[in-house]
Amino acid sequence: MADLTTEEEERRLAAERRRGVALADEDQDELPALLAIAVGIAILAVTLVWPSIAPTNDDTAAAPAVEEVVEQEEPTEAEVVLPDVPAMLAGLGALGFSGIDLSADGNVVTATGEVADDEARQEVLAFLGAQPGVDSVVDNLTLAQAEAPEAAAVNVAAAQASVVLTGTVPDEATEQAIFERAVSVYSEPQVDNQLVVDPNTTPPVQVTISGAMTDDVLFSQVVGAFGDIDGVEVDNQLVLQESGELEASLNSLEPIQFASGSAIIDAASAEVLDEAAGFLTDNPDVAIEIGGHTDSTGSDESNETLSQDRADAVLGALRERGVENEITAVGFGERRLKVDPDDTEEARAQNRRIEFRILN
Repeated sequence: MADLTTEEEERRLAAERRRGVALADEDQDELPALLAIAVGIAILAVTLVWPSIAPTNDDTAAAPAVEEVVEQEEPTEAEVVLPDVPAMLAGLGALGFSGIDLSADGNVVTATGEVADDEARQEVLAFLGAQPGVDSVVDNLTLAQAEAPEAAAVNVAAAQASVVLTGTVPDEATEQAIFERAVSVYSEPQVDNQLVVDPNTTPPVQVTISGAMTDDVLFSQVVGAFGDIDGVEVDNQLVLQESGELEASLNSLEPIQFASGSAIIDAASAEVLDEAAGFLTDNPDVAIEIGGHTDSTGSDESNETLSQDRADAVLGALRERGVENEITAVGFGERRLKVDPDDTEEARAQNRRIEFRILN
């Protein structure tokens, strides 16, 4: 490029300075408008872009807040609680109370039924009064009537060869007294004592004597055995029967004689034993009792032993003669005196005897 002269260079520079000043002036006039446009673009960009990139804490943060309007309910009165009758009945059952009926009228419960005593009544009422919804309890409960104590009663079932004592007595003393009176008439093995002591029974003890027999001495003794026991009343239904033909025949024989104070049968009584054996052989199905009796001379123990030995001796003599009947030999000693008191020799002789009694 050709070198410009100094003069030409100076004109060029001057021209450029004038053009720059003009541009500067022009730029100053356009700046406010440009700035306004730039700001508008920036606001628009922020409005469109920012919601998609700005961090949020929940789903509702990006959306404009919407105020939720909740309709407030009007306040109501407290709900009324009513008694639960089935639940209360179940509760009473768990406490051991049965047979109680409940009904509810609003918050008032009515209890109807029977309880054992006043303590049980109070327990039921307290339980019901403490249940939810119960304001008051109407007491229609009744107390159970106490059962009247059972009267003591004894049956004396008397037979020729045995006696059975059954029933209840209020104490052991009465039981023992009745048993001892029976033993005073029968031998102890002949007494079946089934008496029961029940303190809940009340005196007087009603003693009923029942049965039937042919022995008039035994009959009188059984009837009179129990009447003078304290707290005992006797109802005698015992029947005295006439002896049958066989029994009458046996007891109408001559008395069997023994050596004094022994169980040795006198030889003179052999014929009597033969006759007795004949009666029994002709009636093989008949069961009999051979009863040995003494007078009141000597001790009770020795007399009972002697009478038993004599009864056994007669049984042995009958077996020797071929008698196969069912036979029981019993020694009664002086318990069944035919004549009482036996204060004469004649009376004592009548009391020393062997008797035959039919048992079936």
